[in-house]
Amino acid sequence: MKKAKGQRGGETAGTDRVPADAAGPAAAESSRGGSARTVESMLEEFGAVGDGVPGRRAPGTGKYDQLWQLSMADPHTGLANQLLLLDRLTQALTRRRRHGGEVVVCHIGLDNLAEINVDLGYTTGNAVLCEASRRLVSILRSEDTVGRVGSSELVVVLTVSDEQAVGPLMRRIQHTLDEPVIVGVSDIRVHSSLGVAIAEDTESAEDVLARADRSTRVAKR
Repeated sequence: MKKAKGQRGGETAGTDRVPADAAGPAAAESSRGGSARTVESMLEEFGAVGDGVPGRRAPGTGKYDQLWQLSMADPHTGLANQLLLLDRLTQALTRRRRHGGEVVVCHIGLDNLAEINVDLGYTTGNAVLCEASRRLVSILRSEDTVGRVGSSELVVVLTVSDEQAVGPLMRRIQHTLDEPVIVGVSDIRVHSSLGVAIAEDTESAEDVLARADRSTRVAKR
């Protein structure tokens, strides 16, 4: 387990048992964030979503439901995909300029997920990924967003009143991911690296996300 500089340990989180065949999306509410007239609202006009929550299907499984799933949500975890994540981050940066506070992006690398896939199989690896996703959603607020941006990379976008609140949140995320995942008879520990970027006034959503990514890569060294 590695951490970016300045991060600390955190609060405890319970260990959950995951069925060995858990290979579908995580919880129905696996990505979150406030509503606005953006990519999401345009899809809602066509009936693509039930209540604006990625991963939760609208009534029926027609073409617009499939459009929603393909364009906004990661098919394995139900988390926001990169398109929706950037949209939510852009919204957060806009609100910050109007109302103040801090926008924080936490980039998470699940460092040994590829090894788990090879040693224990992709079904087990997917169960571990979905459980890590579910845990992140469970400890965050409804206005925060959790997304998946790579095969073993997750991103959290959140807002805080000031920088002093960042440390406790990162400790909680780290400790939640450190708790072992039990899949069948296997007790699996996920090794995670966290990189954090606090948005600056002149940065775009892409800039902040890229900086958080670089921070994670530094943490892995």
